[in-house]
Amino acid sequence: MIFGKRFRIKISIFMPEWEGVCLSYKDLKKLLNQIDPAKRDEGFRQFLKNEVEKMNDFFSRKEEEYRERFQELKDEIAELCSGEDATQVIMDLLQFHNQLVLLLHYHVLNCDGFLKIIKKYRKKTGRVFSLSFMQGDNQQLVFIKKNSIDNLLAECGETLRQLVHTQRSSD
Repeated sequence: MIFGKRFRIKISIFMPEWEGVCLSYKDLKKLLNQIDPAKRDEGFRQFLKNEVEKMNDFFSRKEEEYRERFQELKDEIAELCSGEDATQVIMDLLQFHNQLVLLLHYHVLNCDGFLKIIKKYRKKTGRVFSLSFMQGDNQQLVFIKKNSIDNLLAECGETLRQLVHTQRSSD
């Protein structure tokens, strides 16, 4: 019960506008508690599949949106003339970096919830859980692999460092 409360609190504090696209941990836990370990659990599996797809769609959309925004910021940096004040671009990059961190936090929080539910499923049913029930879907599960956001975050941080260094050198 403690995890579920912390999960909801973190969502309401850090990302209230994304609450509808976060894992419905409480609903999954309720469904899990209704499972008869001796029977098939297709309702739970389908609900979990829908939840993963919901998170994956959101994560993919945000990732693409952030890639486009980062390219716009890099274009702005390239257009800066030597000695021109880059303060506004630096502020925009900092704000963008914070958005990336929030998306990374979204990913970690929802993955924790997903793994916690899988652990509870295994404990209740005695069965090993696999994502194989999602195979056959044409959509790649971007949400499960977050390397792209890590890379984007690292590139943004490096761009920020270089821009600040350049700004200080020109002062």
